[in-house]
Amino acid sequence: MRALRLLLIVDAIALAATSTISDSIVRDVATVPTLLIGVIVAIACLSADLVRPRRRVEWACSALTIVAPFPFLAFGGSAGPILGAIAIVVLQVIPLVQARGPRPERPGAEGPRRVVGALVITTALLLIAVVALVWYGSTYLLLPPSGVFARGPFLTRVTTTEADFAWKLKSGNASLSLSVRAPDGTVTSAPGGRVTGLRPATRYVWTANLGGESAAAGAFSTAPLSTATPITLVSFGDYGSGTAHEYAVARLAAAEHPALFLSAGDNAYLVAAPPFLDRAIFRPLHALLAEAPAVVALGEHDLAYRDGAAVISALQLPGHHYSVQYGPVQVVVLGLQADASALAYARKTLGRCSGPCPVRFVLTHRPISANNPIMPLLRGRHVAAILAAHLHRYERHVRAGVLQFTIGTGGEGPGDAAHTLATPDAIVSLIAYGYLRIGIAGDRISYQFIDQSGRVRDHVEQTIPG
Repeated sequence: MRALRLLLIVDAIALAATSTISDSIVRDVATVPTLLIGVIVAIACLSADLVRPRRRVEWACSALTIVAPFPFLAFGGSAGPILGAIAIVVLQVIPLVQARGPRPERPGAEGPRRVVGALVITTALLLIAVVALVWYGSTYLLLPPSGVFARGPFLTRVTTTEADFAWKLKSGNASLSLSVRAPDGTVTSAPGGRVTGLRPATRYVWTANLGGESAAAGAFSTAPLSTATPITLVSFGDYGSGTAHEYAVARLAAAEHPALFLSAGDNAYLVAAPPFLDRAIFRPLHALLAEAPAVVALGEHDLAYRDGAAVISALQLPGHHYSVQYGPVQVVVLGLQADASALAYARKTLGRCSGPCPVRFVLTHRPISANNPIMPLLRGRHVAAILAAHLHRYERHVRAGVLQFTIGTGGEGPGDAAHTLATPDAIVSLIAYGYLRIGIAGDRISYQFIDQSGRVRDHVEQTIPG
């Protein structure tokens, strides 16, 4: 029993420590299991204390420990975990101090006391785990979307003359009609989400109507024929957790009015299964996806569920390896890493475009090392930059003559200096949430890393290779 009471005191210290976590979701995720462990151990203590012979002080303190933290957590504000922890410690120190003498056990009572405690711990653990999973799922993971849309509308493809949209309506709603309006007022319908006959380098406003009323709207720009028309892209990875940081980064990236969003992977943490993608991707990135098609590489967290099938289906991606052309810009997606299959695909695809594509980017989840066999190909095919993530840092490198950015800064935790170490060859390396802004104009490409407060933390320019 003494060991259980000491365990409760240790758990109380852990509960108090959760109050120092700044992120609200992470704080809740840490507090709930800590609190559950305390409740389980307190129930076991009470059950064992009620086996005769019993002491009133012991079972009363155990009973109060089960409920004592909750009023403080509910009404104590930011100090609630600390006050709850103090209450637990006091309630366990009292019987430890008062019960210094040996317990006058009945013959054979110690065995039943241990059996009761073990059974209660096992039963309570299973029951509370189920309750905790249901609470966490309903609170954070499976919130129903507001409005008439379960998802979207969002862009999946934009070219010089066409655009594709996707959406998912809530059950029971009428069919959707989508149209786009040109600057001169010309309206073109988009049956099934596809609109054709658009003009290059033109900004269009799209409207989704239900029952004759606008239910959603946005805007996008068709691709220009050359870099004489400025193009803006945004890129980040390691974001799919639904945190406030992810919302902040996506909100700022959407304000750039980008032509494309280049995701460097880990689009959905926890489990990249269909029910969790709204919280991880579609709600935080709603404004961004309504403006720019997502070009997406898959990371380890995406691939953990059916090799990324849910993310591929939801975002209507061509697969793990694919290429996207936006006017003079080509983005070649190599997937998780630059392995042999990625090398073969890059050799077949890089620079092979319908029309000139002098600006070429490679998108992958894991950064590519300088001695990777793919690097001579990327340099020879005049790749402007490699965009990667995986490491929860922002870093800029030049490896084997190719500019490379690591942008694992989209919202899933910025790492820390002790464990998320800078790579030795990084020109710039910093821990922050943010995104990479890529501006293409004429023969120049500018890169700016912008953190979640809107500050430019790194800036570099290059001439378009070739």
